[in-house]
Amino acid sequence: MTARTNCGDVERLLLEGEDGALSPDGRALVEGHLRGCARCRDFAADRDAIRSELAATPWPALPDDLDRRTRRLVRSVGTEERAAALPAWLLVAVAVITIVTGLGLAAALADVTPETTWSDLSLRGLSAVFVIARNALTLLLAPVILRACRARRSASGNA
Repeated sequence: MTARTNCGDVERLLLEGEDGALSPDGRALVEGHLRGCARCRDFAADRDAIRSELAATPWPALPDDLDRRTRRLVRSVGTEERAAALPAWLLVAVAVITIVTGLGLAAALADVTPETTWSDLSLRGLSAVFVIARNALTLLLAPVILRACRARRSASGNA
């Protein structure tokens, strides 16, 4: 490995070490390299100086109006999400309908085998196949429909 590549690796490890702990091998590599490389020692010292300067710099306060509007916006987003939640009774009703439909489909398709053709299916069996196909198509298209509805709602809210 060349000295330049090695310095680049050490700089990367120094930067990674700011976000989290370095592995013992990484720490040993950095410390060993810093002992012999003035360029990387200067880089580490500059990074430490920048970090100290940033820590000592006071953050500006938000203007009261911006702070108030931001808090109101955050509260309104939370309210919309809570308002969009479905009532428990509706979730129970959907669960019951799903279970009853599943039992009906299972009974309608109980006699179906791999050799069964479309003409062999009763009206009840054809209905069951139709319901399964409709549900599969709904599940497939639901993300597309939801995305389009959200986009339309966002566009009308921004207008």
